[in-house]
Formats: sequence, C-alpha cells, structure tokens
Amino acid sequence: MTVTAVSVQARWLAVTSVAVGTFTVVTSEMLPVGLLTSMAVDLGVSAGTAGLTMTAPGLVAAAAAPLLAIAARRADRRHVLLGLMALLAVANLMAAAAPAYPVLLAARVLTGVSIGGFWAFAAGLGPRLVPERAVGRATSIILGGVSVASVLGVPAATFVSSFAGWRSAFAAAGGAGAGPARVAGRVAAAAEAPAGA
Repeated sequence: MTVTAVSVQARWLAVTSVAVGTFTVVTSEMLPVGLLTSMAVDLGVSAGTAGLTMTAPGLVAAAAAPLLAIAARRADRRHVLLGLMALLAVANLMAAAAPAYPVLLAARVLTGVSIGGFWAFAAGLGPRLVPERAVGRATSIILGGVSVASVLGVPAATFVSSFAGWRSAFAAAGGAGAGPARVAGRVAAAAEAPAGA
C-alpha cells in the first residue's frame, strides 16, 4: 500500500471513530430514559429525583461546551477528544458501580462535561480530517452517530437492563466509550498533514 492509500484509510478510520464517539455520547446522554424506574427503586429515591440524572448532564454540557472550547482552543483536538471519551467511559463505569444516588449524580455530571466538550470539538472535525471534496460525506457520517444512538443505542440499553439490570447498561456504555478512544488513539496521526494533501 502506498503512503497516500494508508493516509486516506487512516482519515476515514478517524471519521468513523468520531462517528462511533457521537453514537456513544448520545447513547450515554440519553441512557437513563429507559432506566429511571429501576434506578429509582434500586437507589431508594423518587422517580423525579432519579430524573435529575437526565437533567444534570444537559445543564453541565451547556456550560462545559463554551468553557472547554475556550480553555482548550490551542490544544490538539485529537488529544482533547481522546480525553473526553476516556472521561465518558470512566463516568459510565462510575455510574454502573454507584453505591448511592449522590455518586450516580456525580458520574452524570462528569458525563455532562464530556458531552459538552465532545460537541464543542467533534461537530466541526470533518474539514480537518478529509479533503474538501469529501467534507459533506465525512460530516454526515460523524453526525450519523446521533441518529443511530437514538434508534438503536438507547433502546438496546433499555433491553439490556431488562435482563441484566440498569447497572449493566451503564457498564456497556462505559465499554463502548473506551472503544472509540482506543481506535482514535491509534489513528491520531490521520490529521497530522493537511486534509487536502
């Protein structure tokens, strides 16, 4: 294989990795939707209190997105995204192991930081990863993770929880978050050269 062929493959693998990241972020964000009742019963809180596990990440993400965009504006986006995906994996695993509601809520706050930061950087990555003629396709693939998460990710998590408990759904999301981080780390060199090169 030529250097150019490897570079093209690496760039599209990076696009795919970010798409899997968007899938994981949206699945993680919406995960409690189908789990609220079982979480509330298990942790001894009301369904309304358990519902804060949906609200908190959204509020934190709204604050984290601009703050992280400013704070990390000079940082390598690949490394920022790797860190945010690792944080998401840790937050989901922390939620899975939460012995009490405050720990679960803290995990969801970390999820919100990851969500806000991820969207601040990932949504505009298409032009950085591929040549100009392929930007539309790359952006569609990256954002396609949102649709797939809504249609498959959240229902799959609810299905898993119906057999193995709500904690297993968070554990699975934690594993799913670690996957894109590992793949992205391996293809981090994809964006070293300008995309049009």
